[in-house]
Amino acid sequence: MRERENGFWVKRLRASAALVLAVVAGGAVGAVGAPRETITVLTSYPEEVVATFERAFERRHPEIGLQILWRQHRDAYDYLQGPAQGGVDVYWSPAVRNFADLGEEGSLRKLDVDLNGLPSHVGKFRISDPGGRFVASEIAGFGFMIDPAALARQGLPAPKTWQDLTDPRYRGRILFPVPSRVGFSPTLLDVLLQSQGWNDGWALLSEAAPNFVFAETGGAFASLSQGMRAPISVAVTIDFFASSAIANGAPLAFVYPPGTGFSPAHIGILRDTKHLDAARTFVTFVLSDEGQRLLFAPDVRKLPVRPGVYRDAPKGTYDPFAANAATANVTYEETLGLSRYALDNALFDVFVTRRKADLTSLWTRWQTMSSASGDTVRVTSPVDARCVAKARQLLAQAPVDAATAADPALQKTFDRRRSDPQAKAQAEALEDRWSQVLDGRTTQVRQWLADGAQCQD
Repeated sequence: MRERENGFWVKRLRASAALVLAVVAGGAVGAVGAPRETITVLTSYPEEVVATFERAFERRHPEIGLQILWRQHRDAYDYLQGPAQGGVDVYWSPAVRNFADLGEEGSLRKLDVDLNGLPSHVGKFRISDPGGRFVASEIAGFGFMIDPAALARQGLPAPKTWQDLTDPRYRGRILFPVPSRVGFSPTLLDVLLQSQGWNDGWALLSEAAPNFVFAETGGAFASLSQGMRAPISVAVTIDFFASSAIANGAPLAFVYPPGTGFSPAHIGILRDTKHLDAARTFVTFVLSDEGQRLLFAPDVRKLPVRPGVYRDAPKGTYDPFAANAATANVTYEETLGLSRYALDNALFDVFVTRRKADLTSLWTRWQTMSSASGDTVRVTSPVDARCVAKARQLLAQAPVDAATAADPALQKTFDRRRSDPQAKAQAEALEDRWSQVLDGRTTQVRQWLADGAQCQD
């Protein structure tokens, strides 16, 4: 039975129903009326994922009941700050930042479960806590969900690299998540920035922005499960949206670009749990071969963290542990990504999201005036080539350089803005300053790209 409680959904098993389930399953309830231990699991996973694991776990362990609480990432962290951590025993969610913060502040117990056969890395990409406070329970890769038929109708090739996203032929055809709004996308953003480098990454995003249609909810990607909606033919997203859709017959495909990375989901046991043994039992089940194989279910389709279970994977399943995987030679520094998580989000909003109209106008103008081959710009209109080159440099330049972005004080200002009024005011002042700088650059670029413009070296 699902009930609404304190702003989120709760699943409760009535005592009588729980007893019947235990007796029918021949489980550990030895006498009529014996209590059934229940643990509380806080998650943001959708119903399809949770129900798949619930059914399998309660068949395997009828002596333990599950109470599932749903809350999205931001609200989940706040809830776990409450008295007795809200009575939660296990936190299980694809919320990388939450787990890092909860681990650092001592809100999670050190896991005492068998982790044999569970790698801490995929290639060079770390997926689990080196301190042992939480462990990856599944992973999902970043890349491009594509509609081959739509691309064929549009006469477009499928993008294969991050740089391909800048091709003006994709104008208005790429769905891209706003990192400050869509839960999985801050890691996607920093994976791109780390693989391309800070300056080149932001330059790529600036040039690609005119091609983007921005999505502000994860549901925008789930809604594409039966195919793209014109004119969208490419979605920059996480693989499980495509994998589940494909498993259910959707005519889609997924491309992992070189230099991609993963978003691990984690599982951990809360410090204040009153049901430690039962919580360990649930965590152990999720990480077991049996639990990991559940990730192949058509309505789930996530990537297991046990390499051995891929021998049982459905045909066509991507194996991130294979030697030729897209991430085999990628080094992603999760600590770096987490440290600038909030700063990245703010920069994207100021530099890309809010300036989309200006970026579209200016890049369209630049592209009609020139063609680029490597580092060489060939001007095809009556404008000084030096002006065109300067315009590109200024258009592609983020308002914060790599050295400034590495400043711990700046990072903390944006980290704390949600809970600290002073940090909020400082962050907003910085965003206003960035906007003013970018407005000035826009004016300058328009002058450089005007017919007859002349520039000096």
